[in-house]
Amino acid sequence: MAYTDEEKKEHISEIQRYLRTISQINGNIPLILPTGVYDDATSEAVRAFQKEYGLPVTGTVDRATWDLLFEAYLAAEEYFTESAAIMPFPDCSYSINEGTESNTVFILQAMLNTIAEFYANVDSIDVNGVYGKNTTDAIKNMQTVTGEKCTGNVDYKTWNKLARLYNYHAMLSAAECEKKQAEKEEKSRSA
Repeated sequence: MAYTDEEKKEHISEIQRYLRTISQINGNIPLILPTGVYDDATSEAVRAFQKEYGLPVTGTVDRATWDLLFEAYLAAEEYFTESAAIMPFPDCSYSINEGTESNTVFILQAMLNTIAEFYANVDSIDVNGVYGKNTTDAIKNMQTVTGEKCTGNVDYKTWNKLARLYNYHAMLSAAECEKKQAEKEEKSRSA
């Protein structure tokens, strides 16, 4: 059976995806887009990979390069998928209220500010680790929005709702940044 152009394009795209993933944890590998075309940018990324991993620097993917590329890709994927969650909220009986000063309050305020970027009715607050009136008001506002009892205090339930909302918007922000970076790279290649 003949090696079709479509199969060749798929294999090149796979190499490019592997290189792109590896480049996200190894800044010595140029960030490239998976286009399915073995262009100069792909050849440069392969050469950088070969140099970085002690292979003969040819810019082409032979068996040794492929094997090490796949191994490095799996390691990079593991790095991204096995991120451990941090659990700064002490336990389900804990409550944060006005007057509390802690690193947990600092994290809470940072989450609130990220959420505020996406909602017109949520104001940004100072991130200082002190649970003052502005933080209390922001929490009351969020409790109203999420349908909770409006206490101004952060219990385990409020924390989890805020964390889910924060994670959702943080992932959207990361995806948007990656999209903008890819567009910028495409423009620079086109120029």
